[in-house]
Amino acid sequence: PTPSSTVPFRRDKDFVDRDILVEINQKCSLPASRVALVGLGGVGKSQLAIEYSHRIREESPETWVFWVHASTTARFEEGYRRIAERVKIDGWDRPDTDILQLVSNWLCDEVNGRWVMIIDNADDLHVFFNQSVDYDLAQVARSLSDFVPQSLNGSIVITSRSRDVAYRFTGRDSDIIKVKPMDQDHALDLLHKKLLGNPSTTDAVELVQSLDYMPLAITQAAAYISQRAPRITISNYLRDLRGNDKDRSSLLRKDIGDARRDGRASNSIIATWQISFEHIRKEWFSAARLLSLMSLFDRQGIPEALLLRFYQETDDTEADFEDDISTLTSYSLVMMNMEGNEFEMHRLVQFSTKKWLEHYDELEFWKEKYINIMGKAFPVGRYENWTICGKLFPHAEMILLYWPTNEVYLAQWPLILFN
Repeated sequence: PTPSSTVPFRRDKDFVDRDILVEINQKCSLPASRVALVGLGGVGKSQLAIEYSHRIREESPETWVFWVHASTTARFEEGYRRIAERVKIDGWDRPDTDILQLVSNWLCDEVNGRWVMIIDNADDLHVFFNQSVDYDLAQVARSLSDFVPQSLNGSIVITSRSRDVAYRFTGRDSDIIKVKPMDQDHALDLLHKKLLGNPSTTDAVELVQSLDYMPLAITQAAAYISQRAPRITISNYLRDLRGNDKDRSSLLRKDIGDARRDGRASNSIIATWQISFEHIRKEWFSAARLLSLMSLFDRQGIPEALLLRFYQETDDTEADFEDDISTLTSYSLVMMNMEGNEFEMHRLVQFSTKKWLEHYDELEFWKEKYINIMGKAFPVGRYENWTICGKLFPHAEMILLYWPTNEVYLAQWPLILFN
């Protein structure tokens, strides 16, 4: 058969190129290359992969382009089955066929020509890399990663929220491309393409800033505004976004359909990130506790000294700060400074974390813990304490938002403000 594509998404005419495609193209030009796009959910990894796949078909029609969803084992097998059907491998439709092995063998055969495979949403380590081996039975359970070939005639682009998964696939830091939120110019370009007309520059700048320059959040905001125009404008949307937590949460939970995204994935930015929160809570509970505490601080300059030993449970002997902070940075939920002793979070990630804690009725617990930490750390405002007061003031100021219900912490709350 003639080479074609199994990519299930049409090209996005509003795509904004952030110069990342050039880097992908350079890295994928090498034989048997593996490149990983890593970043927060909603930062645009899959959209970059979609555009790259269309450009490959446009520039190199003799190249096969395959798309494999990788969120679960079943979806990965479904992607391989679609490849087998498209390239018409003998026996692909027999019930007893080992579809993974069949497709892997075909991909490894250079006679079949050049191919590019996109493995999308490879977020879960356990889906691809089998952790348990039973030597007593002389059997080693196969991992899905065993069926991802390293053949000279192919290259693979992986999208993942987890840097750890990406590294397991690529084996080199230099083959991992960190996809960050857009810069202001690219974010404004995206907003203008999604909105009809020419919105006020001031309002547009304030909107993309308020949305942390996240492509998914910008796209959803633009769709919401467009569908409700002229009654809803950027100015109205900004007012609600900056309103109370209920209004902001309602906006950020909106899920307006997007044909360019996986139909089984949420388009809500809060729901998208809470998938990561849930995964971390399940796999690394102490890291979830660290994230919970960090969400209460001012989003910038979170000091390591106020995190160590304060987030663990008293009987948690396995909690390790280095492992926990590594997990959070791996999922791009937290960033660190050059020295590695202060941390930062996106404002929307902090807000989404607090909403997640509310869901589990844990927000009040963490507010009380935060008040206790600041009560001990923030000194009286004497001259000799000015340096430390200045450093901690943005964090101490946050307790104005955390009015406690417990009488013990209610008594401690004004003392911090007095200091």
